[in-house]
Amino acid sequence: MNINNLLTFFLVFFILYVPSSWAKTLIVEGKLDGTVTVKKNITFSTDQALTQFTYQFSVPSVYDNAGNIQRLDDFRVSASPEPSEAKETTDQYGNRSRKLTWNKLKSDAQVTISYTTGITATISPRTSRAPFPLSTVPKSEQGFLKSSKLAQSDAHQVIDLAQELTAGAKTEHQAVIAILTHVADAIKYQYSPKQFDALFGLTTGTGNCQNFSHLAIALLRASGIPARISIGQTLKDKWKIPLDDKGSSLVQGMGEGLHAWIEVWYPDLGWLPCDPQQSRLFTSTRHIKLGHGMDASDVREYWSAAPILPRMSESLEATYSTDTVNLHLRESFDQPISYLLAGPVNSVVLAPEEPPSIKPKPVPLPLPPKPKPLPVTPKPVPSKLKPGTPVEIGNRDFPTMVAMYQVDGNVGQRSYDRETAEYATSKTLFAQAFTLDAPLVLKDAGLAMRKFGGDGTVYVDIVRDEGGKPSLDGVRSMPVSLEKITRKPGYYWVDFTLPEKSTLAPGKYWLVLRHSGEAIMNWFYTPGKRVGGPDDSRSTALGWQWEDVLAGEFVFRVRGVVGK
Repeated sequence: MNINNLLTFFLVFFILYVPSSWAKTLIVEGKLDGTVTVKKNITFSTDQALTQFTYQFSVPSVYDNAGNIQRLDDFRVSASPEPSEAKETTDQYGNRSRKLTWNKLKSDAQVTISYTTGITATISPRTSRAPFPLSTVPKSEQGFLKSSKLAQSDAHQVIDLAQELTAGAKTEHQAVIAILTHVADAIKYQYSPKQFDALFGLTTGTGNCQNFSHLAIALLRASGIPARISIGQTLKDKWKIPLDDKGSSLVQGMGEGLHAWIEVWYPDLGWLPCDPQQSRLFTSTRHIKLGHGMDASDVREYWSAAPILPRMSESLEATYSTDTVNLHLRESFDQPISYLLAGPVNSVVLAPEEPPSIKPKPVPLPLPPKPKPLPVTPKPVPSKLKPGTPVEIGNRDFPTMVAMYQVDGNVGQRSYDRETAEYATSKTLFAQAFTLDAPLVLKDAGLAMRKFGGDGTVYVDIVRDEGGKPSLDGVRSMPVSLEKITRKPGYYWVDFTLPEKSTLAPGKYWLVLRHSGEAIMNWFYTPGKRVGGPDDSRSTALGWQWEDVLAGEFVFRVRGVVGK
């Protein structure tokens, strides 16, 4: 389904839907294997002496389960000044963490964390004979069936939805697919949501990676399937999956930062990682696991101090010494809306031995307050907008700044929000599609961008769609000199004036960013698909072929008035 948002400048914002057919679940086979050295430099800055300062962080995990492997070598920590105490602990889930404590800290503190990790995901056909509902769950895994503060699996809203989604499932894997597919469609990515729990994601339809994960976990547990949170570091390096034999690829990337995903337990396969935003039964070599637990509150990186909390800044370097991405496409299915990668699983239906012994009981929980809809939230479409009505089309929601951490009193904690942007003035061209159901007399177009430097100009083309890709038929904006774009932190609108009285007929179009000179600018995108279809963000390094489909959606707007 293609989604268009047609927003008036006055009282009401609208989104128009244009139906289409897409293949969105990609069943892949092959191997991901990488060895990466990570170095993080963290600085805590303070303007006055601290009586005590504590910093706790996770040690990357080591595991080997059903072809998903993570190794750890040469883990090192150094600090200046030297901490008064350094201690390592292991929690009930086997997660390791380090805690550094300084007494009477009189200056800034600098911490360097470095390690090398090897990550392997062997994605080959598997067979699961686990029935649904599960007949038994061993005592060692029954804890991950319980409700928790952020994954409220005993809420009646969650239990009702879980029963609805899994009503026709005969095997555990069928139930897992139904739940993960629903979650991928049910939540639209939102930076800095007010809450991070399952019920907030369920009732508002928005959230970040924590809401995706907590809702998936809650639904799985409500269905009698053990599930747990997995917290880790994602890296910004992109990777590709071939879509056909003509050179087309799907480009995957998560941005760099703290991330949450889940693990699902199968009696005959063990604990398998699933990223509700990206993949099923495996995670990529860009996911470095730090730990797991009942929900995200069990794996934390935080710092605390008295009498004031110091400011934190961080830089990260990640260098791959080996990086193998060898995947091929086996088949595809037309759900969910965004692309989701999955390993091949043969799910065998067996006669159940006995009725399920574990059934969650509904517990009424108060729902969080429902926030005002975002500008891109679907609304009923009016019968017709009159000619001359001002309109604005696009994916308009983005944070001006991406917060690295959050503060609660005298405690700071790393944020799960990540900066997602493309270096858009490179040799690679980027394009974002939109669709009109009525004529539009153009005024201008805007992109959410950030200027880093350089010289020259940037400008945009609006061109017709040709077979799902940008054509050469369209209009070009006036160039914008980089000298006229203010360099400032964060992201902001850069507007481009379009030829006067240019009119677009109903149909699909592409917004293409171009540049001259040595411009250095980023174009911001949101993870997943908020507005358009799954193929509506593309890039090309090969002339006009537009061979790469992007997993995110660029932030843009096109303004004008409804034509006759």
